[in-house]
Amino acid sequence: METEWLRTFMVAAQTENFRETAEKRFITQSTVTKHIQHLERALQTTLFDRQGKQVILNRSGAYFYQQAQRMLTILDEGLQNMESFLQGYTSKLTIGVAPQIANSTLPTIIKEFQHRKPTIQVVIELLKSNEIGEAVYTGTVDIGLSKLTSTRELHTVILAQEPLQLIAPIAKKELNAMVLLQQETLLTHEYAPYWQEVQQVLQQFTSYQTMHINQTEVIKNFVKHGLGIAFLPKSVIEADYQQHLLHRYAVAEFAHIKSNTYALTKYTSVDFDAFLAVCDIVYKVDGDV
Repeated sequence: METEWLRTFMVAAQTENFRETAEKRFITQSTVTKHIQHLERALQTTLFDRQGKQVILNRSGAYFYQQAQRMLTILDEGLQNMESFLQGYTSKLTIGVAPQIANSTLPTIIKEFQHRKPTIQVVIELLKSNEIGEAVYTGTVDIGLSKLTSTRELHTVILAQEPLQLIAPIAKKELNAMVLLQQETLLTHEYAPYWQEVQQVLQQFTSYQTMHINQTEVIKNFVKHGLGIAFLPKSVIEADYQQHLLHRYAVAEFAHIKSNTYALTKYTSVDFDAFLAVCDIVYKVDGDV
């Protein structure tokens, strides 16, 4: 049984159209017909009912579709593993990461980890923090880097507890933080776990305007363009601050509020411990964590 027969069958089963299958597989329609005929002879059963030019997946075909899907999944995984092996990798680590972490500390973490463990292939999956715990629990990813803990029974390590800093456009860096809080629009990220604590402190101010933007990179970009101010963790704004793209303030009234970063895994391992060690180094070097 040829692998290409299976791949052709999978597309044909989904489309129930040999012409469309040929287009998607970049082969001729006659080749599609031959692949299906070869497969049916090998299985000693028909997989489609023919009604003129129309083909409809029959009961045997529907059953075999599930089997073929499993076979191709195992085959493709094996081919990928072999390719990784030939490239010098001995294992793979899939990491689910929240966007806020991916856009700040993750590149430094991955660079250092690859330097220390060059034979481990790293795969990154970008996920929302509230999705990461479930992805770790179900085995979709091996390790989660999240701004939230999980309700699942997972091994959880706090990597960092960062202070929040108020960021403002460079053009307004001479203004006092309290003046900014009363005059400027506060760009908020309502899904951030620290936002409720920020709101409680803001109640002492008689008036303030907010704009909801639930993506950290967009918030920073709006601040740079003079469209408001925002509270963000130190690691998230550090690079922009060093490049003089925005100004930051440490506001005493908000000093008790921390942004936590967590590493989540279902099973501890040597690879996880090695990755954790690198995270610990990176966050310590970043400071104030």
